[in-house]
Amino acid sequence: MSETPIAMRQLLSVIFAALLSPAIRVLPGGVAQAAGEAGWLAPLLALPIALALCWVLFKLLAPFPPGTGLAEACPLVLGKTGGKLVLSLCLLWGLLQLSVTVRMCGQRFLITGYRNRPVLFYMIVLLAVALWMARGKLAAFGRAGEVFHAILAVTLGVVLLLAAFRMEPENLLPIWVEDLPAAGAAVVPVLSLLGYAVPGAFLAGCLKREDKDRSRALRWTAWLCLLLSVLLLVALGCLGPDLISRVEQPFFVMVKGIGVRGAFQRVESVVMALWVLSDLMLIGMLVLAACAVSKVLFGLKRAQSAALPVTAVALAGSIFLFHDAFAVERFADGALTAGNLAFGLGLPLFLLAVRKMRGKRV
Repeated sequence: MSETPIAMRQLLSVIFAALLSPAIRVLPGGVAQAAGEAGWLAPLLALPIALALCWVLFKLLAPFPPGTGLAEACPLVLGKTGGKLVLSLCLLWGLLQLSVTVRMCGQRFLITGYRNRPVLFYMIVLLAVALWMARGKLAAFGRAGEVFHAILAVTLGVVLLLAAFRMEPENLLPIWVEDLPAAGAAVVPVLSLLGYAVPGAFLAGCLKREDKDRSRALRWTAWLCLLLSVLLLVALGCLGPDLISRVEQPFFVMVKGIGVRGAFQRVESVVMALWVLSDLMLIGMLVLAACAVSKVLFGLKRAQSAALPVTAVALAGSIFLFHDAFAVERFADGALTAGNLAFGLGLPLFLLAVRKMRGKRV
């Protein structure tokens, strides 16, 4: 990974493209089970917490000089020993998160129709591409994120627009005041996505800082929550909460049969193919974040030196830790959600609290 700085818009594009992969996997089923017809309100209820997290990250990193990301901030805030301990935990969790992500992305290829290869083949391909990206320039990865962001945003917009014509009012109504507590409980799977967004803060060490970065990130966070709410609204309106709760990959079930008579039909194959871009962005971002942590933790001259060990450990973890799809689902529904909340929300809050208590000594 090169030290060439990237712009905030590129980093946000990478995070957006990366988040779409877990969003379409986690959110429809998670919010449907928790809140039923009111599940589409969950991202809107999570918006204040997401904005607060964004503010915390900027407040934490603002006093430090350019070139300081979340990885570099840990020893500055906690001291050498404390920083290494926290970074070790971050690296272990990041490798575990990467392993389960690679396994789930590989299994999605099988579920959505690519059944002529074993899951190991897809995992190797995904990690090989991620290794190639991680050993290149971070600026190139950022530019790829901008391109993938545009492609995925247009694709998602077209899918949601076409799917909106198939929505059924009875799948969304009625919603009563009594449904709001359940919608509040559905905030948990939305906030668990922050565990995939915070790794982007480890790449902030290569960020070219500008005065308008904070306002841009806050606006982006608001638009992301609004987009997730629209996605859930359309999915629930098309399939209904009962069906969504029972099927695997409800987003891809929703896109089946979408088309325009006389122009194009059955666009699900195109959508499934394009969603590989989101998988690659997510895996690539997790690999780069693990490399950034490894650089500070082990005193490496270049973060890209850790790319090969990181991908090798991730491949081993995806093979030996999860023997089948049931083991992956159990881990994703339990430990992965809890860990994402702990590292996505707890870590930035903890570091900011310690920095505030230590005051000028940091």
